[in-house]
Amino acid sequence: QLWSVSPNGGPPRQITRDPWDVGSTFTWNKDGTAIAYIADGSVMVVNAATGESRRLTEQPAADQPAPRPEACVFSPDGRQIAFVRPVRGSDGSTWNQVFVVEAAP
Repeated sequence: QLWSVSPNGGPPRQITRDPWDVGSTFTWNKDGTAIAYIADGSVMVVNAATGESRRLTEQPAADQPAPRPEACVFSPDGRQIAFVRPVRGSDGSTWNQVFVVEAAP
């Protein structure tokens, strides 16, 4: 789960309360209202004030790779999130590719 701690002190505050584990590093948007992360095989975004998480990508099929656990990154305007997912070629080779998803539905 994701927690925050004020630089001014005080107790930690739990942000996410999801039934799945956070599976990556995470990134705040520029105004500090949302956090992007990978969980349950999907790119997720959570409202930092309410703790409400939204799934932005579908869970991959059993034979498809999930997004990699590196940080998801908000675009400068906060409208999109970039993430990395392995891609398998028809020859069986695998490489990492950057994908972009809309941050808001």
